[in-house]
Amino acid sequence: MKYIKFIYIFLLGLSLTSCESYFGDDSNVDPDNPTDVTVDVLLPQIQARMAYTYGGDFTRYAGIYTHHIDGVNRQFVVYQNYGLVNGDVDNMWNNIYSGTLNSNEQMIARAEESGANHMVGVGLLLESFTIMMATDAWGDIPYSDAFKFAENGVYSPSFDAQEDIYNQILANISEARTLLSGDDGGVPISGDLMYNGDASKWIKLSNVLEARAYLHLSEVNGDAYANVLTALNRGGFESSADDFGFQFGTAATENAPFYQYIEQRDDCEVGADYVSLMESLGDPRISVFGAPHDVPGHPFFIPDQFLQLISYTEQEFMRAEALEATGGDSQDALETAVMSSMNEVGVASADADAYISSSAVANADLETIMTQKYIALYTNPEVWTDWRRKGLPNLEPNAGTEIPVRLPYSLAEQLSNTNTPTPATYTVYDEVWWDK
Repeated sequence: MKYIKFIYIFLLGLSLTSCESYFGDDSNVDPDNPTDVTVDVLLPQIQARMAYTYGGDFTRYAGIYTHHIDGVNRQFVVYQNYGLVNGDVDNMWNNIYSGTLNSNEQMIARAEESGANHMVGVGLLLESFTIMMATDAWGDIPYSDAFKFAENGVYSPSFDAQEDIYNQILANISEARTLLSGDDGGVPISGDLMYNGDASKWIKLSNVLEARAYLHLSEVNGDAYANVLTALNRGGFESSADDFGFQFGTAATENAPFYQYIEQRDDCEVGADYVSLMESLGDPRISVFGAPHDVPGHPFFIPDQFLQLISYTEQEFMRAEALEATGGDSQDALETAVMSSMNEVGVASADADAYISSSAVANADLETIMTQKYIALYTNPEVWTDWRRKGLPNLEPNAGTEIPVRLPYSLAEQLSNTNTPTPATYTVYDEVWWDK
């Protein structure tokens, strides 16, 4: 796969000269290859790598489990039958830890040193999003001492319990919101490819990300749904203009991950069960989400796709589920979510209105809410989390009697870290902590 251009910024910024200084302290330092990196250089490559990982392997593997996509060629025929093994997730694991999170730790440290409070807040939110993405997929993972090798030589970090990880995620989100709501320390957010340095949008994200975290805990925390509504009512996204995502580009090295994958590999196709569901409901989004995976020309997987990580559409589905669970009126939130999805893919107003008035949307019970969210968040890994929490919509296994509910741990991590759980101690059918 081609790496997008922003990762080159990282490689350029972290290039280190290895020769001893012969003519003085600075004579061997190439001005085009600095030995230190500023936060505004680190931030864009962190964002790009995080988005590329989320929209790449995470999206495809989760998409197999949710029937959003079907594996039709090469390795994905094996994955279609749940043959994903430890070595298949090495790239994901490395991009999360060695790439995104390690660089983010450096950015936060440099921002703290310079008093750049808003940049610290941004870093904490990026860390929270990435760690949540990882723990939802693997369960217990390294976190509390995962980045202490420079500090105390920890090369085999322990695996933290998922419950502890979620507690830290929620604490980090709260701290980030406080930092972003205060003075920036004279250092504005710079290098930001997601919100262009707009602290108010990062604050909105903190509330929506907190709501997502609590939603994940709906089966293990009796206050979860009330906390979802509290977070959203504090000030979430006001429209799709606030969506948290990443804008990819038209140049070959800047293309969106799924477009690149179809162009170069074409191992996947739109899920037959997913298409059948939309057909049965008369869903007008089928012309976009149900289109064959052909590029160029696919209406959704385009080169310069804006990859949604958390959207206004998702937010309103979260609100609808929380209201339904707490005895509130969830119909308006459901209709808002569905209409937002329709607008995102360009469905004509008359067709959207007709669908929302139909039996597919008219009854805002849990099954309707989860089914409509499943349709709207096509290829978003969040759907796999939803299905594990609620078992909706009803999905039949592609093979055997069960659908995997976690990913296998990285083979590289198993070989290098003795604390990594082995295949003898867990299977991909063993639930993570919040999956009750």
